[in-house]
Amino acid sequence: MPSLMPFFNDLWHLWVVTAVIGLIGLDYARHFMGPALKLKALLNRVQVQLTGLMAQSPSQPIDLAQIQSDVMTSPALQHAWHQYACTLRPQWPATDAGPLGAARHRVSHLSRAFFEHMGLASSGGRLDLSNIEQLAQNNPRLAQLWREYSQALETLQALEMSAATTAGKWQASSHADLYFTDQALVDTPLQSNFYKHIPGILTGVGIIGTFTGLIAGLIGLDVSNPERVQAELSQLVQTVGHAFWVSALAITLAMVFTWIEKSVLTGRYRQVEELQQALDTLFTPQGGMQTLERLTLATEMQAALSSKILAQLRTSATGSPPQR
Repeated sequence: MPSLMPFFNDLWHLWVVTAVIGLIGLDYARHFMGPALKLKALLNRVQVQLTGLMAQSPSQPIDLAQIQSDVMTSPALQHAWHQYACTLRPQWPATDAGPLGAARHRVSHLSRAFFEHMGLASSGGRLDLSNIEQLAQNNPRLAQLWREYSQALETLQALEMSAATTAGKWQASSHADLYFTDQALVDTPLQSNFYKHIPGILTGVGIIGTFTGLIAGLIGLDVSNPERVQAELSQLVQTVGHAFWVSALAITLAMVFTWIEKSVLTGRYRQVEELQQALDTLFTPQGGMQTLERLTLATEMQAALSSKILAQLRTSATGSPPQR
């Protein structure tokens, strides 16, 4: 050990630079590579679970609360999912399909039949809408139609109210990439905006090591004694050589770290893109068009039904066919 002390004393500045490079490498491995590997495993697990949901039967309902608790487990994923889930709406069936369409058709049919019988029961006279129930009670056929019409209306209202809770599919009003972004899921957790400068820092440290070796060698150079000039020059060359080795190490590590960083970030960005595509496949985004179509259709149906009822009331009240 005593024989090594002169070596350490002469090259102490290079050992300091080497120690700084080592600390930078350890910090890079601990705070960038470690979280990056954990994020890779997390995104792989999320992708597998979403793929399982896409493969299940279309009639099987999707539990949004279960996705939040079992799939989106990290704070960044939970925050993004909470915002994205607010855009999800039940996937409504076609207006003429399923129990809801059958209930609407029945209400329309009973409405037409009821008002036709009311016209016959009034014998062409004017109708008082406040006496509809009384008129229905005096006519067994009309009373039966009234009961069926009231029950059909209640059934239709119940189906429309429960459609949101019985829907097996959900649709999003916007795309997943608006919420599950690279910045939120990758750049911020991995602090990529900082660690992308590590290669430049390593290069700078290597250059500092080179200049430090040159300065230390020149300061120790004594040209006043011609007999020792050759020995001094030999010592200067050795010192500069060691400094260049340290600089070469730093530049090599900078290139390796650059390659690692770009590879890691590219892989995580690809996983986030696959996550976005899986969510868009699972919850087909419609951009709000389906909601507008449903509102437009409901308004048109209501207007058509009101016009039909008004025309039937006019026919029953005046005894003349409705004007077209």
